[in-house]
Amino acid sequence: MIRFNTLKLSLLLLLACPLFVKGQDRGVFTLDYCQKQAMTNFPSAKDKALLQESTVLRVKNVNTANLPQSSLNGQATYQSDAIKINIPVTGHPLSMEQAKDQYKLTLDVNQLLYDGGTVRYQRILEEASLAADLQQVDVDLYKIKEQVNNVYFLLLILQENNTLLNTSLNEIKEREKVVASAVKNGTLTPSDLDVLTAGRLQTEQQIAEIEITRKSAINILSLLMSQSVPETAAFELPAVDIADNVQNNRPEYKLFDLQQQRIDASRELTGTVLKPKVFAFAQAGYGRPGINMLSNEFNPYGIIGASLKWTFWDWHKNGREKQVIDIQKKMIDNKRETFDRNLNVDLQNRKAAVQKLDEALKRDIEIVNLRSKITKASASRLENGTITSTDYLIELNAETIAKINFESHKIQLIQAKVNYLTAKGL
Repeated sequence: MIRFNTLKLSLLLLLACPLFVKGQDRGVFTLDYCQKQAMTNFPSAKDKALLQESTVLRVKNVNTANLPQSSLNGQATYQSDAIKINIPVTGHPLSMEQAKDQYKLTLDVNQLLYDGGTVRYQRILEEASLAADLQQVDVDLYKIKEQVNNVYFLLLILQENNTLLNTSLNEIKEREKVVASAVKNGTLTPSDLDVLTAGRLQTEQQIAEIEITRKSAINILSLLMSQSVPETAAFELPAVDIADNVQNNRPEYKLFDLQQQRIDASRELTGTVLKPKVFAFAQAGYGRPGINMLSNEFNPYGIIGASLKWTFWDWHKNGREKQVIDIQKKMIDNKRETFDRNLNVDLQNRKAAVQKLDEALKRDIEIVNLRSKITKASASRLENGTITSTDYLIELNAETIAKINFESHKIQLIQAKVNYLTAKGL
């Protein structure tokens, strides 16, 4: 009889980890709807809002460099010696000595006037980093599509197999009635009826196994979508076609571009390190001494001015940092090339799978037609008592397997096409 261990194993290998959120029941689910729900409701999708929020905060911090910077400073010192002045003047000698204990409290204000573009490129770098991080989230979410595809098409196969097995079950029940009548008439033996009864029970067992597997698959789909999927839900087989001229639209390609832009922004920022910085400053203070270094009284004072800071020589440190950035850029190019090559290999394999299933379907149609004829003839021969119930069940099961293979291959062909388009980013 027919077994579904492979289907069960496929189901167990599927990964699903988002939280379950009850949603509105739908009668018929489409693949497109399930994919969109999964990608929208997956927990990592919430990272986009968090990334944007954190970038806004970082940009605000960067912009503070253009605002006046204030600090309050205090100092008390005692020094071993101090300034002394002793000027002999006729009649009135001048003698002054600075106090050895000194005190100072100042309010310092600095205003950046020119920074060589540092603040501007820091903002550009933050924006480029945000774009790359958001695209990384899209890349991570895109991987969920194939998980949804696997569960969705498994449900379609289970749905179709359940229908075919129920059809076979009804056929066996009809044969049971005919054989039971023949047993009463003495044209067939009770063992013939027992064989059919055993076949019916085995078919019912298979239907029950399918139902259990289907419930498990629905639970996984519910978790992936973060939405309740009713057990009575039906799943629509998508209409898909592929063309050779379809361009790759994988989100990874955009991620590589954005990562390059982030590195370019980082390089521009690094280049501002050696540019001069101009500041205006003001200082209001109170202490002993004040501006007059020879006064031993506490006095207020103030200073305003401008300053220049220019690191014009750093022993090629800045140049080496730029070389490191250029290496990182080449590494991203290598990642893009590696991804592109692996993707092309994967697409070739997926395309071969489509062709293989397409060829299998052509043979399936012929096999199903022949098996249907054989089963119909066997049913007639069973009623006439020329074959046993065992012989009839063998042919009926062969027909059912042929139909299951045919319907499964039809669904698998659509899945292979969907997987091909998914691999291309569509």
